[in-house]
Amino acid sequence: MRRISEQVQLFFTKPQRAETLGLFRIAVGSFAVIQMLVLLPDWMWLFGPDGLLPWVVSDTLNAKNTPAVSDAAQWLSHIGLSENGTVYVVTILYALSLFSLIAGFYTRIAAFFAWFCHMMLNATGHMTAYGVETFTHIALFYCMVLPVGAALSVDRGRGKYKNVPGYLITLGIRVIQLHLCIMYCSSGIEKALGAQWWNGKAIWMSLQQDQFHRFETGWMAYTPVIPKILGWATLVVEIFYPFGMYWRKTKKIWLMAVCGMHLFIMIFLGLYLFGGLMILLNISAFGIHCFPAVFGKKKEEKLEWGKENQRLTAIPTSP
Repeated sequence: MRRISEQVQLFFTKPQRAETLGLFRIAVGSFAVIQMLVLLPDWMWLFGPDGLLPWVVSDTLNAKNTPAVSDAAQWLSHIGLSENGTVYVVTILYALSLFSLIAGFYTRIAAFFAWFCHMMLNATGHMTAYGVETFTHIALFYCMVLPVGAALSVDRGRGKYKNVPGYLITLGIRVIQLHLCIMYCSSGIEKALGAQWWNGKAIWMSLQQDQFHRFETGWMAYTPVIPKILGWATLVVEIFYPFGMYWRKTKKIWLMAVCGMHLFIMIFLGLYLFGGLMILLNISAFGIHCFPAVFGKKKEEKLEWGKENQRLTAIPTSP
């Protein structure tokens, strides 16, 4: 028990590179900008007062009682701003906050406005939202509460994050990593409770649905072992994700496997935004952990806590 306790304590206290949080911030902000650009031609159709789902309907169906763009329109109506003008204001504020978040300029404030604007837009267009909006919202929340501006940011150059305690860097990284571990493991266990992922039916049905059908895969009906293998591989990758990502001998393979799984989703199901977001989240959370040399760690470093101010410092092991 003492040995287990020591390993758990080491897991949450061992110094980690702050660049992981910086990559996470840049990845999340960049994806949100790309998603906005993709949706921009249909922006008013999705979020406007007279769009696909008018505000009077979307507000009635919004069971979560979260602020929507219509609420902002009521607030701004006192200064004479129209409903369409409110959509433009929220959109511009959302875009500016995302660019500021990517640059790491007033990081926490930018993350808050990005998160709040995304919440209003998501509450307005919740009938057309799916998993990608949920994960984007969670990631923006983490950018708001975690010290993601501690590396690769303008704020870092301005000296704002020089005195961030090292243990907060480690804790922030572990929170993101463990969230992914819990999410994948629970998703895999839920899939394993049914028969569709064991007999390949889940793969077959997904590829044959009209909204996801991209390539001719009818030949799988004559080779049912292929969708079975794909289903088994999905279960293995997701259920054993926490073990595979933290075991030294398998972490590189597991990161490539989970990215390959989402790449398959992007190509064969056409869920480009969802697959791209999950790949970015995995690479930003575990990229330095699995491939330190690829992300700029050319020499072996020994990370230790600074005794004077409890900050993370890098001490080269060789002169």
